Amino acid sequence: MIKARVVGAAESGEVLAKLQLRAAPYTSFGPTIGVGIHREWTEQPVVFVTDDVVPADKAAVVLLCGQKEQSIEVESIRVLKYPATMDVALFPKAKLIPRTYAGREPDAPWRKAALERIEQHRKQDLSMIVMGEEGQPLAETEVKLSLRRHAFGFGSAVVAKRFSGESEDDRRHREIVDKLFSIVVFENDLKDGNWAPDFKDDRKAKRNAELDAAFKWLAERHIPVRGHYLMQVATPFNLHDIKDNEVIRQRTLDSVEERMAFVKDRVIEWDVINHPIAWGGADMLNKRPGLEKLDREVFTLARSLTKLPFFINEDQVFRPGPQCDDTFTYIEKLKADGFTVAGLGNQAHFHESYLPSPEHLLAVTDRFAKIVPHQSITEYDIVTTEDEELAADYTRDVLIAVFSHPAYTSFLLWGFWEGSHWKPEAASWSKDWSIRPRGEVLEEWIGRKWHTEVTLKTDAQGQVSWRGFPGWYEVTAQGRTSLVKPE
Repeated sequence: MIKARVVGAAESGEVLAKLQLRAAPYTSFGPTIGVGIHREWTEQPVVFVTDDVVPADKAAVVLLCGQKEQSIEVESIRVLKYPATMDVALFPKAKLIPRTYAGREPDAPWRKAALERIEQHRKQDLSMIVMGEEGQPLAETEVKLSLRRHAFGFGSAVVAKRFSGESEDDRRHREIVDKLFSIVVFENDLKDGNWAPDFKDDRKAKRNAELDAAFKWLAERHIPVRGHYLMQVATPFNLHDIKDNEVIRQRTLDSVEERMAFVKDRVIEWDVINHPIAWGGADMLNKRPGLEKLDREVFTLARSLTKLPFFINEDQVFRPGPQCDDTFTYIEKLKADGFTVAGLGNQAHFHESYLPSPEHLLAVTDRFAKIVPHQSITEYDIVTTEDEELAADYTRDVLIAVFSHPAYTSFLLWGFWEGSHWKPEAASWSKDWSIRPRGEVLEEWIGRKWHTEVTLKTDAQGQVSWRGFPGWYEVTAQGRTSLVKPE
């Protein structure tokens, strides 16, 4: 229970409440909850539900107050513990502040302009020669062409083991990936924490087998993979307890070499540096003596091992302020030091307490387009408090804005199923696989609105031409269907 009030000129205020470890790595034990603060003293209920054991004397309730310019007085915070059998539906609910964002209205001019750009720039004039069973061109033949997989990277974070698992959940997981997505990223499988040098041989073998099976399944379906990540500057959990900085340095470099040797060319790009700015202060590897240039050492080593594009991956780039500005400066300094940065990975984790307008998203994209040739939304999700309509509308508009801007090569969710999601409340499919409104947005726009399906007749040389979204097409002629990527 949080008793607080807003003072000053504001009519209302807000805090974000988190239950987390009080020290690094500040692990959360549940979702971040927005709490509206009102003019009068009000005691607001906040319910944290966790599946993990909360360590005694190591957790804290944290109130984040920087969502807006505001002055808040907090009188008290009462923490009550209830048994796991308690029905949380019986608890009182906080007084919610209505949420929205600029540019949400149905006739918003930005959206009309964006949709026109998509029609103009994302579609192409395509053609192909349709061949028969004997390899001969099929002249004057009716052909049906249906886009099967976009060239643009619409996708999600996934877990490698689900591509070889035999459970019904694994099957449903693969079904949605195959049906809807044209790119994926492994959530944790390629991070250094999954490649600890002290892992036993059987654990390493299981990890490698799951990844090999996943890479194979995805390659067979023409679904590329992003590599995530080679190094995290914000100290990752697996390095927190190591005090010897030289051990951290060598372990990081050895891990980069091991993972890249295993992956080879099975990814299309790498997030070389993750979180170079977020979680600032002492909890950063580059603040430790001897590790100030470790990110550049990793960059140099990785470049010696591959020619793949390298991305810098960071969060809250769409929020005005130091994190956006410092990310821009970080990339500028890398380039000034002679490192080639192919793109910005913008994680884009959103909370209803701050939803920047689509026009602001486009403006920030324009800014970074001046220093990197490509951009990607790499970890999209949105958390709201019992407002799935808001989540669906915002997901739709972020999708439209991103797809309309030529700088973007991909848009990825950070998970899509509640049963395998770091923020279950932000999933697009519930644990029982029922689809949520934000998932319906994905199916409507990726699967239907941005879909090309035509029936044509080949000319005397067996050629057909059409305008549509590029990608892999199912081509059906004379009762035979094949998968082709037209140029």
